[in-house]
Amino acid sequence: MSPRYARRMESFEDELDDADLPLRDRLPDYAAVFGVGLAACIGVGLVIYLISDVSLASSVGYTVILYGVIFLLAGGASGGGYTNLGIGAAGALFGTRRADEAQDEVAELQGSKHRLTSQERLNKGLRPEANPRAFWQVLGGVAYIALGLIVVINWS
Repeated sequence: MSPRYARRMESFEDELDDADLPLRDRLPDYAAVFGVGLAACIGVGLVIYLISDVSLASSVGYTVILYGVIFLLAGGASGGGYTNLGIGAAGALFGTRRADEAQDEVAELQGSKHRLTSQERLNKGLRPEANPRAFWQVLGGVAYIALGLIVVINWS
């Protein structure tokens, strides 16, 4: 791998990694994602209302609750490191490269890192790095569930 390509890969990864940004810079993006998700839930709930005999409040409320549960599961899995282990297991099963293998190759080219042994990879997967995005996914899931319950309880 050429050093020029390695630099380009690092800059792309830096653009995607916003964990170092302060919360005030990340919060508008999180709020936008929350709003888009809420709008999508309302749209799906409206479709369910139109094709069934369920009330509008129930269809929208239960759709929002379901979306909140999905957010809770996604945030818990990524925050607990389970997605890293799952990706590694799928790669081993199907013979693909590990997700972090490209990062390891870049670091090896720069001479700053040695190749991880299988035990080190397992320890890294079992002790994931801090993931503020996962925390906000779980918090968003709780907010969706609360909103869905409010809609179902008050308007159904």
